[in-house]
Amino acid sequence: MNTSQSFDRAASIYDQTRPLPEPTATHGIQAILDIVGSDALILDAGTGTGRISIPLLERGAGLVGCDLSMKMMRRLQEKFPYAQLAQADAVNLPFPTNYFDALLTVHVMHLVGPWREALREFRRVLKPGGAYLNIRTYEPAGTSPREQIRDFWRNWVSARGLDVRHPGAQNRTELLQELQIMGTSVMEVEVVRYTHTYTIQEELERYQTRVYSDTWKIPDDLFEASVQELHARLLGDYDSLEQQFEDEVRFAIDVVRFES
Repeated sequence: MNTSQSFDRAASIYDQTRPLPEPTATHGIQAILDIVGSDALILDAGTGTGRISIPLLERGAGLVGCDLSMKMMRRLQEKFPYAQLAQADAVNLPFPTNYFDALLTVHVMHLVGPWREALREFRRVLKPGGAYLNIRTYEPAGTSPREQIRDFWRNWVSARGLDVRHPGAQNRTELLQELQIMGTSVMEVEVVRYTHTYTIQEELERYQTRVYSDTWKIPDDLFEASVQELHARLLGDYDSLEQQFEDEVRFAIDVVRFES
């Protein structure tokens, strides 16, 4: 049984709900190319609708994308018809051993159920000395109302007996611990910090419309109750739901190299 999470249900709205901020589109994409080199053959595992892979392709990168979701990749193909794509699970990549110079995951490893096996599959398809880049495009650099809102919602649902955890790696620390066990070297590269601006109402609406994947498996009746509870909590915590916040976030890359 595949315990990884497919984004089929999000294909039609993904690009509207996960835009590419200007700092990512400029500094982030260039940093990836600088790290892997201009002649690298890259695998983007979990390529989705091409949020990161299309800007790389547009800059001339040699890139192959794979994803569980055909619906997501069809959106990518509509935008970039010549993209090389394969439907594939991260634990069973349809590529030869020692094939790629670099492999990317971008907000993916928390969605891959057998993520430890996936790391070993990444090692298999990478050439000796190749780089695995685990990329976070909007990691909070400090305290954030968005994170506090998420913690409240998750705790409320969990208290009612539902597991809202993602199927894969629960956090970066867990991922790094496994990479250490595998004998890798890891270097974190912080590319850029930038400001993400939003209102509390906008964040509430992201829950109401089930933008976040951890809301998808919640039964409708419990989900509606959770949103009502969240709405009431936010009305009590903030003077106005139109109150605007600015979070400092960062584009960061863990550059991982497996021992030969």
